Amino acid sequence: MARPRTGEFVRKRTSQGMTYAVRFTYCGERYFVMLGTEVAGWTEEKARVEQAYLMAKVDRGEWMPAGDSAPSRTPTFQVEASEWLERQAIMSGDPERRSKTIRDLQWRLAIVMDVFGPVRIDRLGYRHAEDLVARLVQERLSVKLAEERQRPLRQTRVHPRTGRPFEVRRRGVSNTSIRRALAVAQRVLRDAKRRGTLAADLPDLAAAAPRPERVRRCYLEPEQIVAVLRAAELIEDERRGLTWEKAATIRASHASTHALAREFGVSDTLIRRVRRRELWVEVAGARNRDDVPRRVIVETLILGGPRVSELCGLRVQDVDLASGRIRITREVTKTDAGERVVPMLPALREHLTDHRLDYPGPPDRVAFPTRNGTPQRPDNLRSRLVEPIRRRANELLEADGHLPIAHMTPHTLRRTFASILAACDVPPRRAMYLMGHTDPKFTMSVYQQVLDVGPGSIGDLESALGCSLADARATYVGRWVFPPDSHPDAEKASAVEHGPTPKAR
Repeated sequence: MARPRTGEFVRKRTSQGMTYAVRFTYCGERYFVMLGTEVAGWTEEKARVEQAYLMAKVDRGEWMPAGDSAPSRTPTFQVEASEWLERQAIMSGDPERRSKTIRDLQWRLAIVMDVFGPVRIDRLGYRHAEDLVARLVQERLSVKLAEERQRPLRQTRVHPRTGRPFEVRRRGVSNTSIRRALAVAQRVLRDAKRRGTLAADLPDLAAAAPRPERVRRCYLEPEQIVAVLRAAELIEDERRGLTWEKAATIRASHASTHALAREFGVSDTLIRRVRRRELWVEVAGARNRDDVPRRVIVETLILGGPRVSELCGLRVQDVDLASGRIRITREVTKTDAGERVVPMLPALREHLTDHRLDYPGPPDRVAFPTRNGTPQRPDNLRSRLVEPIRRRANELLEADGHLPIAHMTPHTLRRTFASILAACDVPPRRAMYLMGHTDPKFTMSVYQQVLDVGPGSIGDLESALGCSLADARATYVGRWVFPPDSHPDAEKASAVEHGPTPKAR
């Protein structure tokens, strides 16, 4: 976020004593505002207070130069954008601004508001867009430099539901996001022109947009998939707190309290309370801070392909273990095409069943909660779950002589799911549906990158899937597929004897 402007405080000795003024830039022009003189009773302290008041009006877009007769007719960009966004929310049937589309427009406008907000729409031009791009690129470079120095910058946010502040890592605005933000700002001005609020010519804000970045579309190879799942399992075991089995072992052991605390990775106070039967008697005790599911989350992303926001919003009732399906509902997805049903492969179904036993709850509870039972946040999954798993997986890959994973995010795992569909020879239109896309060409060109499935990699991939590639294809396609060497006559005889082959639901 841009810092509030303060202006340049000017003091000068004149015939009327010390004279105080403020010099600042507004809408691309330099202004000099006289505050007062020492003869008129002005002091530096009084002038400083007036300076702060004046610059606050400038930041809000309320200050107008002397002799300007247009302030009552020409609004600032902040006012015009707020009214435009309100109209968009009403016309879309979402006056409370809860839909992803309206929230996305609001976020894009927030990117340009620091620079465009206080400027009148008839004075907004290319120079403001160029200043905005330069500022955002500089902030992005600062964030990247801080991460390289292992001192990431952080910012405070407020939870929309609880109102509690929390800190997250600062992230730079990409060139693509800058281009989209400028496009929304252009829409605001175009709407003002049609409504007659803007009399001047439309500025070409998009001309200042930076060139789009080359997208780094990464995915995991079969041996990397196995390493990621193994790494997630190892970290989960290390961070797991007490269980009923461990509580029974503690009570039966004759070892010292400190020795048991070191063995199980808990405090000696907890060991004493377990031995005194104050905890883990009739109900399970509280989980450790880092005792959260890991393997089942990354496995769901790899073998189910949900977006990270969709995974965070999944409910227990959406994970149908009886029929082996994951339902992505309209409440958690971005578009109507994102509403879909994804079948579970055997490995995923097995681990989701174990997860349900470890985290029981009502149907409307989130499927992958935090330690406190609240929904996971995408930023939390990226930084505190996926990144540590990548580092541990690279240790395993290095020990086996394989290439490390250079970059991994939840979306990397989603692209891996698309590549698995391609390796299983799932038809493009079916892959489009399972990915939640509207265009099969987009699914093929952007997501389905070819896995290096050699003789040794097939075993790795099938171990991660929990079945053969043919069985995985049959599950994803949604119908039984007979082996290539099966004879048509044998199939007919089986159908006569046992009835028609059932379709997978």
